[in-house]
Amino acid sequence: MKKFDFHSGYYHICQLSADKGIIFYSTADILVYYTIVSVKCLKESIKPIGFTVMFNHTHLEAPFRTDTQMASFMNSTGSTFAKQYNSHYSLSGPVFNHNYNRSSKYGDKRIRDTFIYIGNNGKEKIPSIKAEDYKFSFIKYLSSSHPFSEEIDFRTASPELLYLMQEVVTRRRKLQPLNYSFFGEKYEELSEKERLQLTDFIISAYFFLDKEKILSLYGSYENVLTAMNAVSGSEHDFKDDSSKENYRHYFSMIALCKRMGYDVSRHRLTKAQGKAFLPVPCGKKSQGKPFSALPCGFDDSGPVVLSEKEFNKLVYAMRSEIGASDYEIAKFFHLLK
Repeated sequence: MKKFDFHSGYYHICQLSADKGIIFYSTADILVYYTIVSVKCLKESIKPIGFTVMFNHTHLEAPFRTDTQMASFMNSTGSTFAKQYNSHYSLSGPVFNHNYNRSSKYGDKRIRDTFIYIGNNGKEKIPSIKAEDYKFSFIKYLSSSHPFSEEIDFRTASPELLYLMQEVVTRRRKLQPLNYSFFGEKYEELSEKERLQLTDFIISAYFFLDKEKILSLYGSYENVLTAMNAVSGSEHDFKDDSSKENYRHYFSMIALCKRMGYDVSRHRLTKAQGKAFLPVPCGKKSQGKPFSALPCGFDDSGPVVLSEKEFNKLVYAMRSEIGASDYEIAKFFHLLK
């Protein structure tokens, strides 16, 4: 990261994954990271106005008093998440690239432009949606505590949902983030409807964006939405992840893997002797030691190393059934260099 003069105020920070591949394969991945960032902000009275979690990178717009405070914030949140993430997936090493991009934003216009840019990241990667409909830009939580689920009826909620909600309340009160053990047996017992309700509940309980500042910049929530969908915002000070991809493909690839016996929310998939950038064409003779496919729920440790045959079978399905590009497939399997 190149040196530059630090000026107290708002900064746009973009942090990519360490290997350019996907980090967030599941809702649990996102919520563990989200609550880690939330607790750090709440403890240190840091009030971001923009925050978006993408598949392999994150965006943050927040005020920092000193360069040391910013570096401490980024190092702490990244290393805390890496410890949790690596323990869950039986990996090691950094999850995020240590050299994050950052840019000073002074004046309301630049602060607004950056806020809009961050909020539009989801829309840019998912065709035909509105900016606020990308859940993990957290825009809708400015006006609702459950924008993506039905209101919870405590009379009919399952014991598992009530237990997990109480656990969220307790951990939030103690300023403790969630960990992967939270998403264990009781979480697995929830219906899809209740999982959506719990996700909204967690995000709202740990919500840390500075709503007052955001509304002061735009006047109202309705003005926020109008501005967000009228223009895309801008970032001219550093290069973002501007790759052409369709995030719907990644959601479909995750579901396809699970259907074919590989639960990527539990095991990272790797390829024996993987080559940089492009997947090996289907039908090429295997040069790596073959490993059997693991059924969903298999509780062995370590990443699943795919044989050439298994890898090619997945690649073929991703291309033919989903229409995924070579770039998206390489990103999914961590083959980018």
